Amino acid sequence: MDKFRVEVITKTPQPQQTIYAAMHQDYSENFVIDDREKWLDETKAGETVVKRLLAGERGHYGPLEHVSIVFNCGFFPHSVMQQVRTHRVGISFDVQCLAGNTEVTFVNARGSLRKIKIAELYELWTNGEKAIRQRLKRGRKKELPGDYCLDGKSRIKKMRLRVLNETNGFFEVGQIKDVMAKGIQPVYRLTLEDGKTLDCTTNHRLLTSEGWQTMGEAVGLVTADNGAGQVMKMTKNCSVLCNGMAVAGNRLYRNKEFLEQNNNKEAEFAKQDSPPQMLRERDKEAAQPKSLGNKLRTHPVKVKGVEFLGLAMTYDLEVEGPWHNFVANGMVVHNSNRYTGARIVQAAEGKRNLEDVFYLRPVGFYHDRQGKRYEYSQQQRDRDLAWCLEAAKRYAQFIEEGAAEEHARGIIPFDVRQHWVMSLNGRSLMHLLDLRFKSDAQLECQKLCEKIWPHFQEWMPEIAAWYEKTRLKKARLSP
Repeated sequence: MDKFRVEVITKTPQPQQTIYAAMHQDYSENFVIDDREKWLDETKAGETVVKRLLAGERGHYGPLEHVSIVFNCGFFPHSVMQQVRTHRVGISFDVQCLAGNTEVTFVNARGSLRKIKIAELYELWTNGEKAIRQRLKRGRKKELPGDYCLDGKSRIKKMRLRVLNETNGFFEVGQIKDVMAKGIQPVYRLTLEDGKTLDCTTNHRLLTSEGWQTMGEAVGLVTADNGAGQVMKMTKNCSVLCNGMAVAGNRLYRNKEFLEQNNNKEAEFAKQDSPPQMLRERDKEAAQPKSLGNKLRTHPVKVKGVEFLGLAMTYDLEVEGPWHNFVANGMVVHNSNRYTGARIVQAAEGKRNLEDVFYLRPVGFYHDRQGKRYEYSQQQRDRDLAWCLEAAKRYAQFIEEGAAEEHARGIIPFDVRQHWVMSLNGRSLMHLLDLRFKSDAQLECQKLCEKIWPHFQEWMPEIAAWYEKTRLKKARLSP
């Protein structure tokens, strides 16, 4: 259990003062922010919140929901995440995400590039394309008159997504399998020396000159330890592999030498179209013969800097195989790989410690809520560890035979170790601790709460002190 980790990604500053303001606005005719200069400081605000809101168990916890904290939890068994996600928390166990303004590159049948923002792509995928004309009377299937939506999902699946063939290094075309909204996540802006930018989470994987790396790993990102997300420094130099074009300032131009080297003397680049128009044109092109178009290779561009933007709604794509990547803002990025199996294969090959991938309880004596007591011996644990290894080897074999990762993962032990991001407001944080920090909760859930608890104390010390005195590990009815 010494591998378990809980770190703060970001949190509301001055949380007790914010709760204090919300509490007063609930009962005030005035606009409380006009009196901001008269607000109590953080400590006094916390004491007042405890005295006037929490003490006496009045049950009015609404103001606590205006502050939030985001944790990165790691190396816990999958079962812990499954239990925790039921308790008023927001969890993403794939924090590989892109901001909504990210432009995804497509290639039409003539080889021209077209781009669409990923948020707009998600809207079309989810809600369809609004038709130009209206239905004036009831349809054959009893559809009501009025505006209606064309199916966007089937059309988007036919669009030619620019992907990189990772074997020969040339760009080809692929298809989208899914477009996903990934929730509100901490977002950073990566800026390259040629002016390109990409707004993404630290865990989004980029194709760098050193191979696939998360953005944070690639630049050696160091952020402030106060949970505010502020970038302190980059500790590594990094170059990101970009689309087969060069950029100078805000203008695109053809680098003749580069294009000639990659058999691309006559590259054609079209202006961005509106999403609905792009979809309609794609329908016209569907019947035309497919072509790999102009052969372009990637070229590396050095990272200039990274800055924290704050919390934002995020999205990602899932790409049909064999190449699970796409071009975002001109950079080659990995698609959503929620159930990545690389670490399982590495464990099977002996390249990664088996217990970094699978979780087994330590040897010892245990009991459950029904009073059942038992011993988990070293012999039993060695047997289970051997079983994990055999499952990893079977998984690797299954993948090698061409099976999809979501199919192959069905044969591995349930408690594969999981990393996830978890967001809670002040109320849901206490709710989680009420239910999962009590003595009869699952041991691993208790360990999660044990890791969370010091962060709660540091973030809202006066409220945490009240909670420790009145609720901690007392199995109280959750607020």
